[in-house]
Amino acid sequence: MPGTESKREEIVRLAFSRFYDGGFHATGVDTILAESGISKRTLYKYFPSKEDLIEAVLDFYGEDIIRELFDPLPSNADPREQILRFFDIRREMMEKEPTRGCLGIKASQEFSGKNAEIARHGAKAPRRVEERFTTLCIAAGYKRAGDLGRQINILFQGALLLAQVFNEVAPFVAAKEAVKVLLDRTE
Repeated sequence: MPGTESKREEIVRLAFSRFYDGGFHATGVDTILAESGISKRTLYKYFPSKEDLIEAVLDFYGEDIIRELFDPLPSNADPREQILRFFDIRREMMEKEPTRGCLGIKASQEFSGKNAEIARHGAKAPRRVEERFTTLCIAAGYKRAGDLGRQINILFQGALLLAQVFNEVAPFVAAKEAVKVLLDRTE
């Protein structure tokens, strides 16, 4: 049905903002409904439970963040430069919205030991970033590209968390420098 997807998407986008700003547990369905004008019946038509809505929000986030990180990278650029550019792109994103870290990591933390499916959904975005780093390491011809991709992702995710905690983007600068050293030693 033509209107079905747009209403569902509207609900997901609204819930995305509310969950990102307020957290998953602290933000109730009633809060989302009150700000949207959407009826409870309509919400539950698309999402039988709050958990279903959270999973849809995390899927939306995963697609959105990957697009924001990957699209600015020219596909014909040197893979090593693409890896380093990731740190600049995410730093620029944090400069625009400093209080927003990785929603996937937030979900994994909030639901660890409470809901394995949501925690798994939360881990998708950081895993996709790691996969991208690994792919770029392979394209650049680095040995042990999987290990190197994981190490770069650890530096990237650590920079993201510290940038949010310290409310400054300096961790991305330091992490980028560490990645340069790592890549130079690996060649």
